[in-house]
Amino acid sequence: MPAIAKIVKKENMKTTLFLMICLVVTSCTSLSGHQKRELAEYKAKNLAVEEKSPATAAVLNILPGFGDFYNGNVGIGIVNLLFWPASVLWAPVGGATGADEVNYYTSKSHIEKLENKKKQVKLTVEEAFISERITKQQFYFTNKKIEMMHLSEFEREIDISTLMNFNEDAIERTPSSKKK
Repeated sequence: MPAIAKIVKKENMKTTLFLMICLVVTSCTSLSGHQKRELAEYKAKNLAVEEKSPATAAVLNILPGFGDFYNGNVGIGIVNLLFWPASVLWAPVGGATGADEVNYYTSKSHIEKLENKKKQVKLTVEEAFISERITKQQFYFTNKKIEMMHLSEFEREIDISTLMNFNEDAIERTPSSKKK
């Protein structure tokens, strides 16, 4: 019996080591809680970019590592390939979280580009004000317009001249009920 106990202990150690490696590999491809909240916020604001489909990555990862290869996680794909068929237990979840990770970083990069474009538009308006091509009032209201614009509006080309034009009469107009 002692020989069997040694074999069981050895197998338990191997299993424990195997599970620890799987846990480390799986945790490498997941987003932190903060990043998950950010991605959810991007989705809510219609700013998220879905470069990879989590469902597709999960289904592909039933085959050894294919979902990871789809996501661009070659190293993790090779690990899942090496541990197949056992990797079928964790790989689909890893594939989906890997796709979320790709989408998070792609969305973050996209949003940074839009914010930079918004800054450029604001700088152009500021330059127009400094060079006295627009009045202080036009500068103020144009900046307000820019601040009120949804970030997704900066995906297209912004016509600065149209943005700076506004009807001064509409701003200074007094409602007819207040006129005497």
